Amino acid sequence: MSQRTYASFNTLTITGRISHAELVKANGSEFLAVTLLTELKDEAPAIAVTFNSSNGTMALYKSGHLTNGRLVTVTGHLDSFTELYFDKKAGKTKRLQRPKLHLVYAQVLPGGYGPGKKAEGTTTVEDDLDIDEAPSIPTKVNADEHEFV
Repeated sequence: MSQRTYASFNTLTITGRISHAELVKANGSEFLAVTLLTELKDEAPAIAVTFNSSNGTMALYKSGHLTNGRLVTVTGHLDSFTELYFDKKAGKTKRLQRPKLHLVYAQVLPGGYGPGKKAEGTTTVEDDLDIDEAPSIPTKVNADEHEFV
């Protein structure tokens, strides 16, 4: 009898900002590769969270609404977590700039798309405002004639 670990039931929910998203074509199909940046605890260095999608997230990207800096909450199964990679040119193992967590079976649930990155300098202030004088406010009402006196 084998030991069952129930790892297939473990899920993670991560909230982060989109750092990079791109369409990838492989084996005649297309999917979206997304990288989020987030912190695992307050005032800690950011980690990268990667996942692939071929559903509504890809459609949102194609319509131009999934831009860098947008806040996203994704749920999925942890596939891997690494801090190292093998550099073929140098012939040795090196440390990633950011540790990378990869999710499989990832999905963004309803309400998981937050606001985009705040745009700088988008508000314009006009210096030449024309302000009209406010009309005078009547103080007495003649009840018989319903006119202002």
